Amino acid sequence: MGANQRVVKLNRMSSDNPGFIDGVLFGMVIGKVEMRTFDGSDRHQRSVLNFTFRDSPKDFINVAYWLAPKDLIIVSSKFSTGDVVAIHYPNVKPKSEDRAHSYTPWTPFSFELSLNEKSYVEKIEGPKAKQYEFLAYVPCRAGNDYYTLAQIVTHGEQLMKKTEGINVLAGVQQVGVLKTIRTRRQRDTDYDNEEKQLLEVLLFDGETSGVWLTFWDSEQIKFAQRWIPEEHIIFCVGVRVRYDEYRKVYGLTATRQSLFTVNPDTNESAQLFESMRSIPVDDLLNVALDGAFNSLQATVVTIQELKQYLSDGENNDTFIVQCFLSHFDLDGPLNQIITKKCIFCNRSIRETNGVNECSEAECRMKLLEQMNDENLSTKESFNINVHLTDQTGTITNVKLGDDVARKILKCSVDEFILMNDEQKTKLKWTYLLEKLRFGIQIKNSTNYARPLLRIACLFPREYLTTMDDE
Repeated sequence: MGANQRVVKLNRMSSDNPGFIDGVLFGMVIGKVEMRTFDGSDRHQRSVLNFTFRDSPKDFINVAYWLAPKDLIIVSSKFSTGDVVAIHYPNVKPKSEDRAHSYTPWTPFSFELSLNEKSYVEKIEGPKAKQYEFLAYVPCRAGNDYYTLAQIVTHGEQLMKKTEGINVLAGVQQVGVLKTIRTRRQRDTDYDNEEKQLLEVLLFDGETSGVWLTFWDSEQIKFAQRWIPEEHIIFCVGVRVRYDEYRKVYGLTATRQSLFTVNPDTNESAQLFESMRSIPVDDLLNVALDGAFNSLQATVVTIQELKQYLSDGENNDTFIVQCFLSHFDLDGPLNQIITKKCIFCNRSIRETNGVNECSEAECRMKLLEQMNDENLSTKESFNINVHLTDQTGTITNVKLGDDVARKILKCSVDEFILMNDEQKTKLKWTYLLEKLRFGIQIKNSTNYARPLLRIACLFPREYLTTMDDE
């Protein structure tokens, strides 16, 4: 550091006095994204590296470092998210209102910092760095300003409309394997039909598991790969809700606006940590909603009202009902609990002349092309008829499909088949006559004489209310 350089603090700066600062700022890099390269008007390429810098619990700011690509690659390699750095000779610039501004995190200032050839950033270690290390545990939003995972899964369609992103507090259940895929153009990213790496992190909290957070940015991926399952709580700021077409559930995506605090020093984080420690991961409710079920558009009804809709309705409808399982025949005949389905079209299959084969011609052609063993063309799935009861009555022949049954029973079909009668009876009475909150679908089909009633999802326990509240 030059002898004449003075130490500057963010809270002493102002957008009213833009320009070069002959000074140095000390603080922590709390967010960093990969550099981008542009073709300039003079046919020379310029690159920009964006990161977010913090020097106190209240003060953090966005920084844009502009250099030639080869020089910026070297600069970027010298510091990462979580490092304490010194920024020398920054420029103060009012925040722009252009489109680029929407791709940087929110900060409490009306200005930002710009760095160029005259500036430089150095990583700081030792006693000086220790003064700023506590900033890694201070979230950029209030500790109670977040959505739960259950709210994301059940209210995902509405939350997708929040283009500025949402905040989430959750624990790390699993850090996935780094994958490489070919992307297509996406409105909210810079990627266009190129190979990109992605990392998925599975999140959980005291009530819900199975929510995936996806990273596309190489710098954010490096940071997330340092997270430790069942040890780290993550406060996510500015993550986007997305619909996962493959898993048929809502999840999260990190963007250039996102910031992440590991093990935040808040009461909410401490409570969540204790909650997760007291409940085994396998016992958490892994909520999966059918893609056609929208809890925001579903009507809360009683059993009596559901019966009326079933007899009057002509269209597919979605409902929410709080009730009891009054018939849950898990210890009955196996063929009334488990069915064979085609692996191609997922339709139920009936045995014909000792052969299990789908009646669809297209599926039979696929079987001939790919396999010789007809038994490999089927899979076994849960298909259970249940009765639902509340204070207004009982409705019978409600389908409990494979996806929801697996989550309720916490076992696979193969594991269920291996259970003895005593184990099945014990499992049945774990849920029989217990108060539960279901998402219900009425599905009309020309293949059936009357509409089908199926359980599309089981809501988390926190959504249970007293019967008087309904």
